[in-house]
Amino acid sequence: VDKENIGLIGHSFGGYETNFIVSQTSRFKTAVSSAGVSDLNSFFLTVNWNTMVPDMWRMETQQWRMGTDLFSGYDKYRKNSPVNYAQNVNTPLLLIAGKSDYKINWNQSVMYFMALKKAGKQVNMLLYPGEDHELLNTENKKDASGKIKSWFVYYLKNGNKPDWL
Repeated sequence: VDKENIGLIGHSFGGYETNFIVSQTSRFKTAVSSAGVSDLNSFFLTVNWNTMVPDMWRMETQQWRMGTDLFSGYDKYRKNSPVNYAQNVNTPLLLIAGKSDYKINWNQSVMYFMALKKAGKQVNMLLYPGEDHELLNTENKKDASGKIKSWFVYYLKNGNKPDWL
């Protein structure tokens, strides 16, 4: 393993983990986050529009295991929200979201993108209209795969800067 050229990629909860990890360490040379949460406070109060079920159940006892609701554990939610650490991010980050993602609302990626841009960080975002939590359109899958590959080649292998950047 080339310890100086390690990349990180995650989707959904893994996207959240990627968002958080790059806000806490510069260990990774670059990263890709797909459909990731960036603000636990706002995510706690969202609804999965596909199922019409509030997302707070996932926060308290499931994936996030916060052990409490937002109002009883506000500081815990704030401390675990990557968006609050945007100024600490030194890892170039590519964010990917489907504009019809209502499992992890695509605005979570937009919020992180805006915070990172405001903080002057290296960040790009791919937003795919008509796509849900996972990309299903063949053209979009090929587009995203190609861009992820060229992102990693550029940042990890000193390749040429892709035209789409």
